[in-house]
Amino acid sequence: MSREVKIGLFAVISLAIAFFGYNFLKGKDLFSNSNLFYVHYSQIDGLQSNSPINMNGLQVGTVKDIYLLPDDYSKIMVELEVQGDINIPKNTKAVIYPSSFMGGMAVMLKFDGFCNGADCAQSGEYLQGTTMSMLDNYIGADNLKEYTDVVTTGVQGLLDTVSKDLKDPNSEVGQSLKDVDATIVNLKYATAQMNTLLKNSSQSMTQTMANLEKITANLAAQNAQINSILSNTSTFTNNLNAVDLKGTVEGANTAMVSLKTTLENTDKTMAEVTALMKKIQSGDGTLGMLVNDGTLYKKLNDASQQMELLMQDLRLNPSRYTRILRKKRKAYEKPENDPGLN
Repeated sequence: MSREVKIGLFAVISLAIAFFGYNFLKGKDLFSNSNLFYVHYSQIDGLQSNSPINMNGLQVGTVKDIYLLPDDYSKIMVELEVQGDINIPKNTKAVIYPSSFMGGMAVMLKFDGFCNGADCAQSGEYLQGTTMSMLDNYIGADNLKEYTDVVTTGVQGLLDTVSKDLKDPNSEVGQSLKDVDATIVNLKYATAQMNTLLKNSSQSMTQTMANLEKITANLAAQNAQINSILSNTSTFTNNLNAVDLKGTVEGANTAMVSLKTTLENTDKTMAEVTALMKKIQSGDGTLGMLVNDGTLYKKLNDASQQMELLMQDLRLNPSRYTRILRKKRKAYEKPENDPGLN
């Protein structure tokens, strides 16, 4: 057997396995015969293909196909595929009902008694179709009125109790209604106060909005200047980054050290000056005596004046003082303009 033949057989077998597996997952048994029935519905309530067909709770088939009638879109055709060994009467009803609370739908075959021969529905025939609501499914049509009466009685009793409590102002319900009324009154008062507040503040809000508009307009008008300031700031920042901050800081530190030394020397000098001033004030030394003793100051002032007169006389009459070098002494002649007498 060639390789191509092997590949072909493998492909055929794979397709057959896939076909049988797909139909098996859909619930179809390809090795057993089945009957096909048709049902018309006006509403299928979400019934889908491959939905189960049950009889007395046992699945006996699946929904094969669902489609609209080509000549009448108001009717839906549903094909039911039922196991071939299941015989159902011709008057069997195919009822669509909810199979679970999750919304899944199924078909239930309902009939009375059994059939034989010609009384049984044959494959390809039409069955009668109806639908059942969830309430009918779980309660039953026969018991529906009984349940309805019970619910009506219970609701009526509840309404009577509530009505009685509403009429009694001392009951819990009556007190609650009073509280609700008080709450509503408070809400109305609060709403009125809020309306008054909004009305009174509307002018202020209008003025505030106008001011905001002016500020916005001013900002828009100054946009160019703001951009220029930001540009200058950016330039200044770039220049600042380019500056040798480390060298500047070191120079500043050196200057601070020198300033500190200068201040220390200044403090020292000021201390010495302070000590000197204390000595002067206490009268220590010549300067202290000069400052504190008026007589000494007067004497010094007189001596200074005499010295000035002597120097002036020496300049005006030098011959007077050259006589001491001569052997013959000349009598003293009083000058006409004696500076000491002025």
